[in-house]
Amino acid sequence: MTWAFAYFACFIVGLVLAAVSGLIRDLQLLARPNVLVPHSPNRLLFINLLRRRLAAGLILSGLVGLVLAVQRGVGSRDGLLWAVAAGVVGVLAASVPLRRPCAPALSSRYATVVKDIEPGGYGQVRVERNGVAVLLAAQNADRIAIRAGSDVEVVDCTRSVITVRLPSRP
Repeated sequence: MTWAFAYFACFIVGLVLAAVSGLIRDLQLLARPNVLVPHSPNRLLFINLLRRRLAAGLILSGLVGLVLAVQRGVGSRDGLLWAVAAGVVGVLAASVPLRRPCAPALSSRYATVVKDIEPGGYGQVRVERNGVAVLLAAQNADRIAIRAGSDVEVVDCTRSVITVRLPSRP
């Protein structure tokens, strides 16, 4: 087995892991500035986030190692060192843009309903996030339907779908 094949295998395993863990879908959603779909609630959330970061590290490590081994003819020791360093950079870089949106990231505790939300059901809301309007999936905490265009209060944003309700009337 050559070093080039080992790097290629590392790259392919990283791509498969990225596809399985949802990393590729999240990167595609980052390209769309007005829509933000949070990670799905998962009891194995830590393992899933670890897989995403590991996938990014494997992809970058395999790619750098393959380029150095095939194109540059770098020796096995130096190539491995550069590949490992690139993998560490990939893991660190993957942890930055893939954080879940939460209350501190929201500019406001209020949102505007875009798609009707039935009692206990799901819909969509628009929230200001860092000066940009972001669309989020939302669940109704009230026992009455919330119609599109209504202003609602964000109750909880720790899950993949934020929980909203009509503002309390004093």
